[in-house]
Amino acid sequence: MAGPIRIGDLLRDRGFIGDEHIRYALQVQRVTKEKLGQVLTRTGLVSEYDLVHTVAQQLELDHVNLDSISPDFQLLKRFNRNTCLAMRIFPYGVRDNQVVAAISDIPESKAEQFIVRATGMKPLFTMAEESRVISAIYNFFYFLDNPVEKLMQREVGIIAADTSRTVSPDTLINYILLLAVKQRATDVHLRPMARGIAVAFRVDGVLRNMAFLPPQLSRVTTSIKLQAGMDIAEQRLPQDGRWTANLLERRYDIRVSSVVTPFGENIVMRLLSQERASLSLPALGFLEDDVRTIGRLFDEPFGILLLTGPTGSGKTTTLVTGLTTLDLLGKNVITVENPIEYVVPLARQTQVNEGAGYGFSNAMRHFLRHDPDVILIGEMRDEETASTALTAATTGHLVLSTLHTNTAIGSIPRLQGLGMDTQMLAESLIGVVSQRLVRTICPHCKVEYAPSQEEIDYLGETVEKLYRGQGCEACNHSGYIGRTLVYEILVVDRDVREAMEKDIELTQLEDMLRRKGFKTMFDIGIVKARSGATTVEELQRVLGKTRY
Repeated sequence: MAGPIRIGDLLRDRGFIGDEHIRYALQVQRVTKEKLGQVLTRTGLVSEYDLVHTVAQQLELDHVNLDSISPDFQLLKRFNRNTCLAMRIFPYGVRDNQVVAAISDIPESKAEQFIVRATGMKPLFTMAEESRVISAIYNFFYFLDNPVEKLMQREVGIIAADTSRTVSPDTLINYILLLAVKQRATDVHLRPMARGIAVAFRVDGVLRNMAFLPPQLSRVTTSIKLQAGMDIAEQRLPQDGRWTANLLERRYDIRVSSVVTPFGENIVMRLLSQERASLSLPALGFLEDDVRTIGRLFDEPFGILLLTGPTGSGKTTTLVTGLTTLDLLGKNVITVENPIEYVVPLARQTQVNEGAGYGFSNAMRHFLRHDPDVILIGEMRDEETASTALTAATTGHLVLSTLHTNTAIGSIPRLQGLGMDTQMLAESLIGVVSQRLVRTICPHCKVEYAPSQEEIDYLGETVEKLYRGQGCEACNHSGYIGRTLVYEILVVDRDVREAMEKDIELTQLEDMLRRKGFKTMFDIGIVKARSGATTVEELQRVLGKTRY
């Protein structure tokens, strides 16, 4: 390719940014002295995924998801962590006598020389988001020198033998959290049993039993409550607490909840990584045509757009990712969330504080005085919030929020149950995206197979081959790494609006939508199973074994 790549021009030509965004980024660059790409992603003008994916396509390099990579630890031993950090390079494997290394920027000759000096082999570069490269370097180099499973077991033995109770359990708690980070867990469960404490992690939405601690370690519960600011003397009532922990150079908000069981207090710790919003809709798992549909919904000047689904279905992630597709430089965006999971630099983000009397409903009243273009409400949970959101939508604001319903169409009676007038709702609702998360097949042990008749009957169509993971060390023998979306998108057009005003039955509404090309979560699930993204077994686990 002739001449160096100009990141700004490349992104502008691909339609991700305009001239005004480049001018703003250059203004920031003059102050911060960062690379232009770093400014664009840090300020939220471009997602890291879109930046790296675009550059990778231009350079004809593979774009990899480092979350699904299982590195060669023998290879890592040849490299220095600090040099890898400085050069933003993560070597993770060998292929055809070449070192496969992830980089986040255009490869330079010094990067090639670094790998050749360390291994005697030439590099084969792939590209990944800078934040993921940094995270992989911190994580895997730490676990290379610190076998956290063995360290945890050693600490368990020390505390179990400590009859004088002088050894603090804090180190063990830290090892448990580090192991959770290594396993990509979102929640840690400490479940008291008759003869000990079961430790389980929720990984990719599924609970995995990790360890069983002796009963002498019950004081771990007290230590967790102490760190979370909970009342350690109260052992009869449920409690909630939180603390902030730094794990492998990343800041985590640890949300703690306790409930009382016959064997003691059951503790659940949720790990929330406080990070910049750096995803894009294709990276979440939306199909190409549906990315354009959702983009149009987020680009509406006013109305209500809802993300629905059960707890833990990724609603907030999709909501924030969709928000970052907007031209935030030219819009005043204000949010109220509980908690702030993703930082959107160009949005004015606020967090619920029930103790101070700041919740979703009264936040909305204050927001309307701040001249907003877009309002994001973390959850629409009561009549007051719904009423204020409806008022904001009818007065020219785009309102984004989440709701707990099982289907996109089911959001309509749910909103009516929150006191929304049917006529005003029909005028204000612009769309509903309902979603679930299904696990993706591990790429390291993925194989194809001939489906059974039961699977063919479940899919409702003839399929010659499907895919599954056999289980390997990379996926902890589960056959899955990571998750993708199955979803359905209800676009409220004139026909849907008229049907809502007439208050027709939901089954009639669904029949009408089907004729217009509406795809259910199950339809998207079939596409994902046929393409090898997930399995029929996983669809049955998430969507049910009976087709609806």
